[in-house]
Formats: sequence, C-alpha cells, structure tokens
Amino acid sequence: MRFSRFIIGLTTSIAFSVQAANVDEYINQLPDGANLAFMAQKVGASTPAIDYHSQQMALPASTQKVITALAALIQLGPDFRFTTTLETKGNVDNGVLKGDLVARFGADPTLKRQDIRNMVAMLKKSGVTQIAGNVLIDTSIFASHDKAPGWPWNDMTQCFSAPPAAAIVDRNCFSISLYSAQKPNDLAYIRVASYYPVTMFSQVRTLPRGSAEAQYCELDVVPGDLNRFTLTGCLPQRAEPLPLAFAIQDGASYAGAILKDELKQAGITYSGTLLRQTQVNEPGTVVASKQSAPLHDLLKIMLKKSDNMIADTVFRMIGHARFNVPGTWRRDLMPYARSCVSRLALILAIPSSLTVRASLATT
Repeated sequence: MRFSRFIIGLTTSIAFSVQAANVDEYINQLPDGANLAFMAQKVGASTPAIDYHSQQMALPASTQKVITALAALIQLGPDFRFTTTLETKGNVDNGVLKGDLVARFGADPTLKRQDIRNMVAMLKKSGVTQIAGNVLIDTSIFASHDKAPGWPWNDMTQCFSAPPAAAIVDRNCFSISLYSAQKPNDLAYIRVASYYPVTMFSQVRTLPRGSAEAQYCELDVVPGDLNRFTLTGCLPQRAEPLPLAFAIQDGASYAGAILKDELKQAGITYSGTLLRQTQVNEPGTVVASKQSAPLHDLLKIMLKKSDNMIADTVFRMIGHARFNVPGTWRRDLMPYARSCVSRLALILAIPSSLTVRASLATT
C-alpha cells in the first residue's frame, strides 16, 4: 500500500510536470530496507524525464506478469480458452461403453470439481452406465516436471505456488484443520474433508500452553507420493483448530481420484484401471467438455490479483501452442521471449503520454 501511494504520487508529479522531479522526497514513504529503480520517459522522447537508478538490477517478481500477458495475447489470442474433455474411441451398446474413457486435461487453471461432476452427468445422460475399459487421465499437453527451475523449495507446498500441472482442480489447493491434543506431548490430530482425495499424517507434538518451548514452535509439511503429506513440528495447546492449506503436488493423481469418485457417485462403473496417459494420442469422440473463460478475461484476473496459477499455466500454454508439442518450461520460454521482443512496438502504441517503469525489491 505504501509503495502504491509512492508510485501514484511520483507519477502524478510527472503527469503535471515533465521537469526532473526530486525522487528523494518520496523515498521516506518506502519500507525500511527497500531498493528503488524508477524511470519515466515520454513516448518518442530520446531521454528520460526521470532516471533514478534505472540500471540497478532487481528481481522482476510479479511485474513480469505484464510480459506474460503480452506474450499470451500475441501467441494465443484474446479469445483462447482452456479446454477439458471426456472422450472415447469406443462405442456405446446397451449402456456399456466398449472402450477406454479418456479425461483429457488442458491445464485449465479455473477448473472446479463441480465442472467434472457436470461432465460426468453429461456422460451418463448420453446413456453410459458402465465402462468396459480403463479410465485414462491424459496430461499429454505438458511434458517433463511441473515445477519451474529456480522455484524456492520452501514455497513448493504453499497454495500460491501450486505446480501448474495439466490437471488442475480447484486450483490444486486443499485445506485441513490441525487440532492440539488434550494432553501435552501427545500428537496433534488432523481433520480433512472427505472430498479432498489426500492422505495426511501427523507427527506434530502438542506442547503445554504458555511453555517456554512453545514460543519457538514451527510446523513443516513433507510431501510424499500420490499426494500424501506428513506434518511435523510442534503446536501449543489451543482451544480452536489451526486452519492450514497446502498445494497438491501430483495433479494427475488428484484429478484422477476426483473423477473416480464422481463416476461412483453417478453410478457409472468401469472394469479396467485408472491410469495416467502422458504420451500424445489422437483424440477420440468428445462426449463432454468444459471451456474456461476467454483469455482476455483470465488475464484481467491474473494482473489485478497477481494470480500465479493463471500466469504459470498461460506461460506453459504459449510453448505448446507455438510448437504443437507437449509444453516444457525450457521450450515454453523461447516463444515467450521471441513474441515479446518481436512485438515490442506494441508497448509503444499504448495511448499514454509517458512510459513508466518501476521495480521494487525488499531485502
């Protein structure tokens, strides 16, 4: 908030006067330990109106989402939509689908469990009550790992850093409640809503309320295979449960478990196995589908709320769309950079009297 007021004040002064402004008078509005780099230049001008440490190196942080939005509009187009489908190459005979059911996930960052439920309802409405085959979770739109190189390891289990997998349901984030034990030194216990297909283990020791050790209590979560999580550390005794939220680490396993449960709730059985399909296959006949809102609407959310999940999936989709092969972090970066460099002139076409660049890094 303080930085926002700073930028508003500084840019306002520039708007009314293009003479060199005294940036130093605004510095005291910044948080302690902050570094500032700021440049303002008229479109078409050869020199900046203000240049304050503009060559200072700083992490772009979420300001880079502006470039992601630009690259996405260039490569994907404003009307692009993420698509999720249920499809098959089999035939339906007397309520039996003779063939595999493929759930093809297209990295929709807004897909919800209710959407999967609706697609299963469409499948049943088409007459299917039994599947004589496997249920395949197709994630072939992306390849390699879902975590980007250089991500901080201690952010990996936080919901704002949920891996942008091909299969995303409810932002691949789930919540739990951690209860302290009645007796000190006993293990705290965890409650998870049944609609979250995850497994939680507690190795959290309960400490007496107000004890000296309690003030240094820390919790940690250790993720395992197939969305198994172990909580470790300690928790002081408390009357109310501690709410926590964590990021799903295996999107395909999570989405598969949800689809399996929704099929069961709809009374649709299958004789085969729930499997993951990572290799690209020719699409079958679509029996149900769900599309996201158009890209231009998603980008508004991404930029206004600094939405990491939308930004990451859009970034990965750029490479997939450019080369028509499974997207990887390395492959996705090439068209991302080329799109922005080749169309940099678009930035200069913005109807504004000034081009302003600012970055803030806290230490």
